[in-house]
Amino acid sequence: MSTPFSFSILGPTVVTLLTAVSLFAQAPGVKIVRDRGHQFDALVDKANKLRVAGQLLSLEQVNEQLWRTSCNVKLPKASTKKLTEREIWRQSQAAHVRVGWHYLCKKCSKWHQNLAGGYFITADGLGATCHHVVKPNEGYREGFLVAGTEEGELFPVTEVLASNADADTAIIRAKVPFAVKPLPLNANVYPGDSAWCYSDPLGRSSYFSKGMVNRFYVRGKKGDESSRMEVSTDWAPGSSGAAVVDQCGNAIGHVSEISSASSLRARGTNQPAGSSSSPMIVFHSAARAADVISLVKPAGGK
Repeated sequence: MSTPFSFSILGPTVVTLLTAVSLFAQAPGVKIVRDRGHQFDALVDKANKLRVAGQLLSLEQVNEQLWRTSCNVKLPKASTKKLTEREIWRQSQAAHVRVGWHYLCKKCSKWHQNLAGGYFITADGLGATCHHVVKPNEGYREGFLVAGTEEGELFPVTEVLASNADADTAIIRAKVPFAVKPLPLNANVYPGDSAWCYSDPLGRSSYFSKGMVNRFYVRGKKGDESSRMEVSTDWAPGSSGAAVVDQCGNAIGHVSEISSASSLRARGTNQPAGSSSSPMIVFHSAARAADVISLVKPAGGK
């Protein structure tokens, strides 16, 4: 519980001064962010201009390209140099990209945007994200795939290079006007390894959290199985596709799902019989870097 200021002691002038100082007393390079809602109008306008200019990848084109299962890409090598947590934050922030849809729904004539997460994996604008992020929603009447930064820049997505629905992975190409800072991919990961995630859970911009790798497991029915990694790093809806990063600044996977498990009955002596149960644990499931790498053939490969 927060403790309120005592206005009778501080006085309104001092309170105003403290408020002003709190807005700017940050370390160099640390921005005070606003949550994502305030940017949407500006991003919608930018996307509409790109759409009118014919620079965006349409829903129909995406559906055709989602069948691609591999691509030729030269990926940066995984780093073995351990970073400070502050450096991990900076690298995660620099590589983070928002990926999603600029679309018309079936209920109105207004253009909307639904952006999730992703991360650059090459300096020329190739990015990784979830298959379910780039897959068109059945509720879209018309739609175009876009990508952007937290500074409000918007990039056309020009191609879906490869994807795997079972692994929830996809590699896209964004048309970037400058070299971006990618994350190398690392599949050499063990339970107990530390893990960080930079994402926008529930519209909360630029949220950075830390956990560890819990386990690797198989999901789905026999014959239709896929592997996932669970971590204790925090995320929520809106984080999908954001990188899960190791201590050397490599992406070891990306956000895929979140689910909670409850007890069969409510716990606690003060709860009446028959009351609903409360979640006992939240599971954070990530697509593996190994499954992103499996989409990639070496440059020049067949």
